Amino acid sequence: MNNIPLHPALQAQATIHRRLLRGMSLLLFVTLSGTMMVFMTSAFTSGEIANVLLLAVIGVIMLPVVALLGGLIWYLDRWQSQRLNVANRLLGECPPVMARLTRTGPADRTGILTMIQPLVEPSSPPCYALIHPTFRASRLLRQAITAQFHCHNQLPGSDVVAIHAGDALLGRLVDQAVYCRQRRWMLMAGLILLLLVAAVLGARAMLGG
Repeated sequence: MNNIPLHPALQAQATIHRRLLRGMSLLLFVTLSGTMMVFMTSAFTSGEIANVLLLAVIGVIMLPVVALLGGLIWYLDRWQSQRLNVANRLLGECPPVMARLTRTGPADRTGILTMIQPLVEPSSPPCYALIHPTFRASRLLRQAITAQFHCHNQLPGSDVVAIHAGDALLGRLVDQAVYCRQRRWMLMAGLILLLLVAAVLGARAMLGG
């Protein structure tokens, strides 16, 4: 985080993020320390050199695991911090525009496809954004909502922030046609992969029978 105070609409997300990171760190510590305690108790209770050597090997294996999980937590913290900082700058630099947000596609890991129609120019063509798929965003976008829309421009790839009833929805503008085409290709690739796996399993079953 930078030294600029977060907008009140973003503070709730920052608080949830910090609690999530603390919970993940605590879970990691408890899991790894508990696992090591079990192996240590077993090794020193048996008194066999083989179990002590096994404990040493497990300890060596745990080191890269701890480093990997710690790096993952650091990456999540950095990613969320950058995302909130970008949204905070948008809220400070871009004047709000009242807009109608309407969900136009299903939610997945990439986001919630949402149509944004400025109310000041109802006849202008709408733009589309992928709203980050948080639980709060999914609940708010079950129906069309009116929100304060903040964005530098309406080009695909631009970050956007929408404020509705004190809640911030973060996302990025996309080209609807390109996004839908990419989604179709991904669905086709997944279907082909499933068919290949089914064909291989069926062939093995027939040869094995």
